[in-house]
Amino acid sequence: MKQCKKCLLNENYPNISFNEEGICSFCSSESKSVHTPIGEDIIISIFETVKKKNKEYDALVPLSGGKDSTYILYLATKIYNLKVISMTYDNGFLSDTAKNNINNATKQLNVKHVYYKPNAEIQQKVFRNSFKLSGDICGACDIGTKASIFKFAREYKTGLILFGTSPLEEDSFVPDDIQDINRLKHILRESGELTEKEINEFLIYPNFNHLKESIYKKLRIIPRIIKPLFYIKNPTDKEVGEILKKELDWKEEGDGEYTKHFDCVAEPLTNYVRNKIYGYERHLCQYSNMIRNKEIDKEKAIEMYKADDINTPPKNYKEFLDYLKISEKELNEEILTIKPLKYKSKTTFANKIFDLLMKLKH
Repeated sequence: MKQCKKCLLNENYPNISFNEEGICSFCSSESKSVHTPIGEDIIISIFETVKKKNKEYDALVPLSGGKDSTYILYLATKIYNLKVISMTYDNGFLSDTAKNNINNATKQLNVKHVYYKPNAEIQQKVFRNSFKLSGDICGACDIGTKASIFKFAREYKTGLILFGTSPLEEDSFVPDDIQDINRLKHILRESGELTEKEINEFLIYPNFNHLKESIYKKLRIIPRIIKPLFYIKNPTDKEVGEILKKELDWKEEGDGEYTKHFDCVAEPLTNYVRNKIYGYERHLCQYSNMIRNKEIDKEKAIEMYKADDINTPPKNYKEFLDYLKISEKELNEEILTIKPLKYKSKTTFANKIFDLLMKLKH
């Protein structure tokens, strides 16, 4: 298999190409090789505008207990002096370490925090059938999380929503549009296990699409979404961990050198399945971004990737399967043999048009 001479990306990655020296198009492209901040002055201006409205809360920070979202909470309160409320979408897979981090951070920063808990039985059925038919639960979880965040932000009338999405996560997604609501609805209807009422209850906004989201933001029906880590020069992953440990008694699992998305106990198996279906997964992409950002060299990335042992089912995979009521036979014979883009034709037409217009605009 062809692999980039500089990073870890291989020929399975969508739309990748290699030059004569064996360097991938992501490493050779100046615009993609290193993250360039949008500008801290811009985000400060946005924050000052929101503060002038003098609402009870300037911003909502969705909090997973992981590194990035906790760092956003720290920045929002300690550095930018925003009045913040935080919430956590309880997907049933939060690790104990993540829960402790949430408790420590919100207490020490004196931030009001609320757990949003959807109907557990419906959520379990959504995740089970999404996993069985498409090999993925992350998209369904993201859809449920985002809808809950919008609902929560409207209830508390926050001026902004601050997401902890990091530049290191760029290009770590699959070619299937797993966050498309119409696609998920089709999968759940195909399963025959959920009623239309249950599907709509999980989705909260069952007819949402990119165009409606854009309009709702313009009309301030939902708050503006900001990803602060794209505006500022970020410390390295390791440095962020050191800041949080010192300031908020934050902890991570493993050796503590680099974060591995430990806040979700489902992540190891979903990554294993993703690698089997697509030939690459999140860590491969994220370590490659870390190489480009000069946080680690390729030798270190290879060492970390070998330690992940991505070709072996994780230790907790049977517990995960039992929770979703899926057998090992179903995992090996049905889920791991799913073809990419299986539900490509079921995605929302309005999203396709909107995304095309956005590309033409830029």
